Formats: sequence, C-alpha cells, structure tokens
Amino acid sequence: MSDETVKRPSRLANYWDLFERLRDPTLMLDPETYAIRDANDACEAVLGRAPDTLLDQPILPLVAERERAAMEKSLRVARRRYYPVRFESRWTAADGRELVMDIAACALALQDGTSVIQLISRDMTHVREAENKMQRYLLELSQLNRKLEELSITDELTGLANVRCFKAQLEQEHQRSGRYKSLYSVIFCDVDHFKKYNDRNGHPAGDQVLKGVADAIKREVRTTDLAARYGGEEFVVLCPGVDEAGAAILAERIRRRVAETPFAFAEAQPLGHVSLSLGVAHFPSDSTDPAKILKAADLALYHSKHQGRDRVTLYSAIRDSLPQAA
Repeated sequence: MSDETVKRPSRLANYWDLFERLRDPTLMLDPETYAIRDANDACEAVLGRAPDTLLDQPILPLVAERERAAMEKSLRVARRRYYPVRFESRWTAADGRELVMDIAACALALQDGTSVIQLISRDMTHVREAENKMQRYLLELSQLNRKLEELSITDELTGLANVRCFKAQLEQEHQRSGRYKSLYSVIFCDVDHFKKYNDRNGHPAGDQVLKGVADAIKREVRTTDLAARYGGEEFVVLCPGVDEAGAAILAERIRRRVAETPFAFAEAQPLGHVSLSLGVAHFPSDSTDPAKILKAADLALYHSKHQGRDRVTLYSAIRDSLPQAA
C-alpha cells in the first residue's frame, strides 16, 4: 500500500494534545529574542512556575548565571537545525533549587510560516545526584582498598614495610638482578639488649625505641632502598644496585644515627645508649640464592653480637671462618 492509502498515526496526531501531555517541561522560544512564547503544564510541576507566568519572559533568567552564555550559544545552534541539539544546563526552580536539565532543542516550523525553537527539558537532578553519590562511593572504596593494600604490606607500629612485603621485593629484585646482571645488598639490623630495655622500662617505652630506630633507618636509606621490620626488634634493608662497600657505609650510618639518638632511659643500657648490631651480605659475591643472602646477612649480624654489639660485620669477612658457608 502507498502512503496515500495508509497514514502513519504520528502524522495524524494533534501536536497541541501531545504538547500538553508531555511530563517534561516544554517551551516554545522566539528564535531571535529567546522569549518564551508557550509553555506546557509540566513547567509548573517541575520548575514550580505556572505556564502563564512564563509567557513573553526571556528564557535566560531561568538558567544559572554561570551557564547563560553556554545556553545562548546552544540556542543559536538549535535555531538553524531541524534535528535536536542535546546539551545539559542548570536551571533555577521557583523555590531556589538548582536543577540539572537535559535539553533537546531544535527549530520547529509553524503552520503560519514562522518558526520557534522547541525546547524539551528533562529534570536529571536526582539522576546526577545519584551518579555523583556513586562516584563518591567508588572513590571512597578505592581509597579504602588502597589503605587496606598499604596495611597488608606495612608494619603497623613503625610504618616500615612488613616482612611479607620485604620477601616479595627481595624475590623481585633477585630476578631483576639475574636478568640484568646487576647487584644488590641486604643489611640485617637488631636492637641490642632490647629485652632488657623492655623489662626495665615497659613495652610502651620499647615501642618508642622501635619507632625511633625505624625513623633513623628511614633517614639514612635512599628512596630506592626498601627498609622493613623483619620481626620483633629486627630490621632489614634491601639495597638495589649497591655493592658490599656501599652497603657497609649505609649500615655504619644507620648504626651511628641510632647510637646518637637520645632515647629515654638509654643511659641504663649495657652500652650506655641504644645500639644496633648489623650484618651485610651481597649478591652475587656472597651467594646467588636470595634466601641464602638473607641468611648470610643474619649470620654476619650475630657475629656483630658475639663481638660486643654496636657494630657492622660483612659476611665476606667471616665467611671463611664459618663451619659451613651460607
């Protein structure tokens, strides 16, 4: 059948009836002055403004002042087109609320040969509020997840990396060093006579010592080094790209800084101050196995303990004297 015998219902619809039934505020604007020539009843339901009060009034005062220039620009584009220009704008309701309006605007030819800008606006305020709330929730969730991730690899007392993080980083650094033929060193540290300090002064004072030692280590290491609390009063530092001599210098700086830190009750310690015993091991000269590097640094540390504490020992210096090399 041809269009002459079958008419599409939409082509036979009464526009005025559709205009009044729309639940979205719909306006007819003068294409030159943007004055409101007609408005439907939805304007009162959504904007709080009766249609009669809007007639012959300019549209721009309804728009938030900061967006009026953008609105005017969009209307200039719309009056030249017979398909909708879509944009979002902030309008002010009669009660002062700012509404987020999704707008479709286009030129509409009238039967008398003139034209208007038809502007259909949908209130998206609650939708945008829900979207913003969801974005805030997702941001908070992301921040919480980052915090949980940090907590999972951070020692709560000292703020240093924990042993889990250290071992993972040691393995990664070992693989990288093997691939690129680079080197690294490990420094093991232990607070001397820490049990005596704790027993004499109490655990809160002992915690302050651990925090102070951690701060001393942080001050001396590079940003590329990884300092961790290994457990109890033990600390460990991974030094990528550092040879044995460089690690020995760093270990000595850490030892000296801790010895010079004025901890409470430090004068009652056996050495007259809080001190560290430290051991240094190096890849690849001391071992090609990361676990054995760690063990070598630990053995060097205990050699420092046996030699009077408050000192640094290189594993290479004691390796030949050990009954079995690490």
